[in-house]
Amino acid sequence: MNDIIAPYMGPSIIDVTSVRPKLVDLDNGTLMGAQREKPGFPEVFDELSKAIPQYGETLGIHPGIWQKILDKTATLDEIRALKKDVLKLAEVLEESELYYEDAREADISRIGGFVDATAQHGDPSVQAAFHKTRAYRSQYAKKAADQRRKNKQARAETDAEPGTETKAPSPA
Repeated sequence: MNDIIAPYMGPSIIDVTSVRPKLVDLDNGTLMGAQREKPGFPEVFDELSKAIPQYGETLGIHPGIWQKILDKTATLDEIRALKKDVLKLAEVLEESELYYEDAREADISRIGGFVDATAQHGDPSVQAAFHKTRAYRSQYAKKAADQRRKNKQARAETDAEPGTETKAPSPA
């Protein structure tokens, strides 16, 4: 390959079976205002792991609350480990799509060039067989030319309007 393109070496199969029963699909907007993990969570987790067993009963904290925190933290760790690979794979798929789309467009452009050259220097009948290909290839150029024409026309109309010049006041 080269310095710009490298083969994807990450996982091509990402199995979420282990966390599937814990995954949720919520309606849009459901998590508006949801709280996210803040900086310093590891330190708080460490503190709670020591303080809850010692002071939980004194504070009236049911032991199940700490277990829920443990379970949710383990689930988050599993999800985040999978999410890292999924996001990387999604990025690679997006980049691959763009790479191959660009390469295909270049091939179509080359074919259009061959058609134009053949029509100009040999057999003009090929234009009809490649009518849609040629129109496809040149649609952005046509749009840009139309915009330049509209801009030129707008400038000409602006220049043609009578100027509203203000006269300098005469000294009294």
